[in-house]
Parts: sequence; structure tokens; C-alpha cells
Amino acid sequence: MLLFSSVFYLSAGIGMAQENVDGYQQQNNPYTQNTVQRGAEAQSTSTAQNAQVGIQAKNVLPFYGYDFFDQRPEQSFSSISTMPAYYTLGPGDRIGIYLTGKVQEEFDVIVNVEGKVYVPTVGVFPISGLTLAEFQKLLTEKLSKFYDNYHVELMLLQPKQVQVTVVGEVNKPGRYTLFALNTVFDALSMAGGPKTGGSLRNINVYRNDSLLAIIDLYQFLMQETSPREILLNSGDRIFVPLLMETITVTGEIKRPGVYELSNHADETLIDAVDLSGGFTDYAFLDRVEISRLQGDGSRRVMYINMQDHISAAESIVLKNEDKIRVYSKLSQITKRVVTIHGEVDSPGEYELEDNMYVSDLILRAGSLTRSAYLVEAEVAKVDPKMPAHIIKIDLTKLLIEKDKNVDILLEEDDQVFIRQIPEWEVGPKVEVRGEVMFPGFYPIVKDSTYLSDIMQKCGGFTDKALIREARLVRRSSKITVDKEYESLKTLSREDMSETEYEYLVMKENTRDIGEIVVDFHKLVFAKDADEDVILENGDIIQVPKAPIVVGVTGRVSRAGGVTYKSNADIEYYVDKAGGYAWDANARKTKVIKVTGEILDDEDVKELVPGDIIYVPRKHDRDYWELFRQFMLVAAQTATIILVIQNAMNN
Repeated sequence: MLLFSSVFYLSAGIGMAQENVDGYQQQNNPYTQNTVQRGAEAQSTSTAQNAQVGIQAKNVLPFYGYDFFDQRPEQSFSSISTMPAYYTLGPGDRIGIYLTGKVQEEFDVIVNVEGKVYVPTVGVFPISGLTLAEFQKLLTEKLSKFYDNYHVELMLLQPKQVQVTVVGEVNKPGRYTLFALNTVFDALSMAGGPKTGGSLRNINVYRNDSLLAIIDLYQFLMQETSPREILLNSGDRIFVPLLMETITVTGEIKRPGVYELSNHADETLIDAVDLSGGFTDYAFLDRVEISRLQGDGSRRVMYINMQDHISAAESIVLKNEDKIRVYSKLSQITKRVVTIHGEVDSPGEYELEDNMYVSDLILRAGSLTRSAYLVEAEVAKVDPKMPAHIIKIDLTKLLIEKDKNVDILLEEDDQVFIRQIPEWEVGPKVEVRGEVMFPGFYPIVKDSTYLSDIMQKCGGFTDKALIREARLVRRSSKITVDKEYESLKTLSREDMSETEYEYLVMKENTRDIGEIVVDFHKLVFAKDADEDVILENGDIIQVPKAPIVVGVTGRVSRAGGVTYKSNADIEYYVDKAGGYAWDANARKTKVIKVTGEILDDEDVKELVPGDIIYVPRKHDRDYWELFRQFMLVAAQTATIILVIQNAMNN
């Protein structure tokens, strides 16, 4: 039973303040347990702030009710489909009057601003505040003075328009013009509905400056039959206050979320279950958890047995920031699994169900692949702390001959192994990736197809190919684990000897053994047979895309990539890289073309994206050694001259 009401009707000037009474007595309830959780979930007790936090909840749980207004089209609202008997007439109502029987007449009248109508023969008289039934009775009495043997029928042709004000926590507050057959819900829809942080269950409706009713939209959104709705009058004021109190319901519940508590009725745990749609079939009802915020910021946890003690749940009055969690029956049982490996479409772990056989597991795993070895499969019966017991099974008899006698009933932790047919191979192929005309997979003939053959089939390189970086990767290459190298990587430089350090550097600079060294420029353009390679199954040819820069490296101020510029020369790119360094050997500058060619700078006619300009360093010179050698030569020369002069003088 839901303990909240749709509308509370009040007389003018009467307040509705009511203090919530906590119906739960901890010390007298034998069906609950209590523990205190402190620190981790401590939070502010400011109700408005807590409500905002509860609404957002980091997008984990939705706040019930707000999304209904989000989905309604702007300026769209619906009036009541049939006019209720309690509708009262007033200025602006247009009414059709039909006389039947001996008298056949009809009149179309409008209630004027004074609340009066003019009916031919009868005259002018007031009807404001009357219902249609009351107006019909009054008109019958007046017409009886002029007619006999007749019947009066009334029809509201067009309801009067009313102006209402919607304010408070709504998305579009303001004054709206609607028809008198529209309701408070229609006015809220026009205003975009309550915004985040606005109440859905405590909406105040004022008429003639007095509180007329408190509207609970949950009743409208949740109940099968619509409650009696309040029709609007001109001057009505609808106020949406701040959201004050909320609860959170999670777990095995049909509609988990954040819900608002009514300010005018005590709601219990049973009501919270009703609000959230009731329990799912997996709900564990023996221990439903309620986490309650305490005054010091800590939380107290209570567990209610809703399987056998409903009275305990009915006695717990919900409070702001209560968190209700319904655990799953599945979490209370040990998960039993079996595993299938090998040649099935979806190998892996599966939940074990009673009376589950090997054939059932294979079916659940997507059946066998073409490469499955049907002669024999294995089922490993696993007993903890004991060696596995292996049972062999003939899949041909099981799956093709449908012999149930060879099927095996599975038990917890059993593992099924489906082997591959020995030396199974559908057909060798290689893959070409990147900047070629036709990338993709290509079939090869074992020990017969060369790299040059595939390069021809794929159409060669595109204009954007970085040919010098093209690679042939052989995935089938076996890279053995170097335990010494792996050990050295864990040591610091100070802990290594010179020999160990040199070995580490050598290993880190060793070319990947999975890459086959090929000069693609020589192979494709120079037709150099020495660069050709016989391809193997699984080989990958990778041709990267050339960057849109020209690289400048070596002895320049800022080595790196310079954005490509059409028709620019080497000096342009060197200047962009900061110019030559002091020890640059500019006359020996080289250009490594995108194709892999290495050219002298004077031989380069045009630079293209991907080219690299390399500026080498001048050779180091020992000027003291040059001076010493010069002086030595000078001394020897002087000695020779002296000897010659002495010889000539003699």
C-alpha cells in the first residue's frame, strides 16, 4: 500500500506543517542488525545540497520523474479529454443550447465579463460559478414559462482562457495563457517542468492568495488510473519549491533510482519498494539493507528480513538520504563454471548448469571450427589439490553419429580441450599495408612467391609512400628470450661492469630479428635481384606514409622537421632549422631521398615531403700537432740549408 496522496485540499489559512515521527525503534526490533560506518560516507546534512548530490550521483542513478518533462515537446500540452462534472462556468465560456422535442431551436451564447449570458426569450441572467448541470436545471426552469414538451441539451463549445503563473524551481518560470480545461500538470509542462533540484511531490497551488492544494506528480506518473486533477482558474499561482528529502534505491529492484520523499506523509520501506516498481525475481529478501545518515556524518546500517517479517519493514519510516539496497540471490551462491579451449567459435569460461553435458557446452561455445580435430578431444576433471583426471572423447561419435553414450556429464571446474587438426593450413598468405595502390591480403605459393611478385600485384607505391622506411616483417620468426639481457635491464649503470654495459647497449641497438632487411628502392626501381626475398605465410609488408615535412638533421641549430614548401631549396630548410652549427661541414651536406637514395646536395634537383637533409660535422683537427709538425719541418729545412751553405763556403 502506497502511503502518499496525490492532492491535499486545504481551507484558506490552514497550514499543513507536520512533524515526521520515526516509527522504527532500534532497541525493540528483533529482526534488524546495526553497524556503524564512519568517515568514508560522511557528508553535509544540508538537505538542499544533499538533494543535488543525490540527483547527480555521477550519472549512476537517474532521479525519477525529471526525464518525463524533458521528452515533452515545447509548447505542447493536453487538456482533459472529457469535461468533468465539476467544471464551473465563467467569463469567456462559449456554450451551445439545443432545444429538442416539440420545440426545435438552438442558441450559441458566451458568458460575458460579468458572468452573465443572454438567452433569447429568457433574457439575461448570471451563471458564473455554476456547473453545466446546474445551468441546465436553471435554464429548464426559465424556459418552462414559455415552452412545453421540450428538452434542453447543453454543450461547452469552447472553454474560457485563463492566465496562471508558474514560479519557483521550474525551467521556464513565467505567466502562461491556457484553457480552463487544462490542469496544473499542463501548466508545469508549458514551463518545462521542475528543474533539477525542484520538487515533484510538494507542488503548491494558490488561489485567491490561499493555498488550495499540494500536488504530488508521482501519483500522476505511477498510478494506472489518473487522480482527480485541479482545473485552472485565472490568477492561479503554481509554486515549485526546492527538493528537500530524497532516498536512493539500488540493486534487485525493477526501477532503481533516486526518489523524492513527500513532506506531508510518513513513508516506509514498503512505500520505497512500491515507488521503485517492486522486487525483481532475483531479489534476496532475507537481508534488505538500509543505510541511514547520522547527525555526526556517519552512517548506520540496518538489515530487514522482508521475507518473513513485513511488519518490521512497515515500522521503518524513511528519512532524508536513506540508501536502500536489495541484494541479489545470485551473489549468495557460489558461481560454478566450466571452461572450453581450442577449436570452437567462442572459447572461454561458461556458467555450469545442472544436467549440462560436453555437447551442450560445445553448442553454447558456438560449435566447432573447420580445423577441429574430431578424432579425439579431452575432458579434464579437476579436483582441488589432486592431479587432473583426463577423459578422452570421440567427437565424431558424439556430434556426427549422435551417440549419447560417449557424452560426458560436466562438473564444476571441468575443462574441455578441442585440438586442431595436425598441420592444418587453409592456405598461406601475406598482407600488404600502407601506401601501395592495392593494400590487402595476397595468396602465396610456399617456397615459390617472391617479394617482387607481390609488389607487382599490389600496384606498387603511391605518391605518398615513404619508400626508405618500408619494412618486411616476418611474424613467424622466433625470438628467444635472452635471460641475461632481461636481467641487465633491471640494474642501474653503477651496478654493471663495463662488459655488461656494452652488452646491454649492443642488445638495445640490435635490429629486430622479426624484420627482414630489404632495400625496397633497389628492389622495385632498380630491379636488384639481390634484394628479393621468398615470402612465408604471415609475412607483412608495411609501407608508411611520407610526412608533410622535410627533415633537417646533423649539425644545425634546431634539428627536426620543417613544413614542406614547394620549390624551396636546401638553404631554405637549413635556415628554418636555425642555420648551420659552428662545426658544420656545409660543403658535405647530403640528402636522403624518400626513396632511400643518398645524394650530394648539388645533385638534388627538387626536394619532396619525406626527404631528409643531413649536415655532417667537420673533422676534428689537432692544431698543436700541426704546429709541432710545421716546426719540425722548418727545423729540418733550416738544417739542410745550413749544411748546403757550409758545403758551398768550403
